Amino acid sequence: MLRRSLALWAEPESAGPALARMVAEKQRAFVDGAIAAGFAAASGAHPAAVAAAAIRPTRSRVRRNLRRTGLS
Repeated sequence: MLRRSLALWAEPESAGPALARMVAEKQRAFVDGAIAAGFAAASGAHPAAVAAAAIRPTRSRVRRNLRRTGLS
């Protein structure tokens, strides 16, 4: 992550699209988690299952990013 941050700082003119993708990815993960948690809660799931449903989309994206960047 530090390497990526330094690369963005070194070339700020090319950082815009990369930063926009990062923000959009986080927003999408949040929305997917909120929807999953809402469905779990509406179906009467245990609170721990609702929390797990909320976290699952973010966790899967983080794992995918770690594999893609070679950090895992």
